[in-house]
Amino acid sequence: MNSAARCAAAVMAAALLPLAVPSAPAGAVPVRPGGGSPALERMRREVAAATGSHEVSCWRNITIRSVANGRYVSAEIGWDGPYYGALRARATSVGPWERFTVCRDAGSGVTRIRAQANNDFVSAELDYAGARYGLLRAQAETVGGWERYYSNREPGGHFSFYARDTRRWVSAEVTFRGRGYGTLRARATAVGAEETFSW
Repeated sequence: MNSAARCAAAVMAAALLPLAVPSAPAGAVPVRPGGGSPALERMRREVAAATGSHEVSCWRNITIRSVANGRYVSAEIGWDGPYYGALRARATSVGPWERFTVCRDAGSGVTRIRAQANNDFVSAELDYAGARYGLLRAQAETVGGWERYYSNREPGGHFSFYARDTRRWVSAEVTFRGRGYGTLRARATAVGAEETFSW
C-alpha cells in the first residue's frame, strides 16, 4: 500500500462505524474477476494497480442511500452544464439513475464508483467554488485524482466515503433547498448523519 493509501486508511480507521458482518446488498450483483464487461475489468485493474492488491471486489447494481434523509442517490444525467451528472440523495425508489458499479480493495478501502446510467466515473469537482465546491458528478470517462475515493465498508451495510484530493468526507446536503437539495459534496472533516450512507 502506498503512503497516500496508508494515510487515508488511518484517517478512516478513526471514523469507522460500529463493525458488522456485511451481507450482499439487495439487488447488487457481485462480479467475479474476469466476469465483467471490459469497462468493469479495466476499473478493477486500475484499483489493483493503485493498491498492489491481487483481489479487488466489484459489484453492479449498487444503490447508495443517505441515512440523513432516507433517499436513494441519483445521478442527474438529465441536467446539463456544470450540474450534469450531479449526485443527489433525492429518489424514493430505484431506477436506472440510482444504480452504480463499485470496485473496492478490502485492504486499503480504495474505491471507484461509476454511474450505470451514463457509464461515467464519479468526480469530486474541486474547481467549483462556494456551495458547489466538492460537488460529486458522474461525468468522467477516466480516473484521475478527482475520481479517487476511500470507503470504510464494503457494500452490504452503512458506510462513509472520503475523497482523496479534498481530504474530506462526502456529505448529503439535506439542508439545501431547491435544486441543491440532497447534493453530495466532499466537504466534511468529521462523520455524522449527513456523511453516513448505506449500500
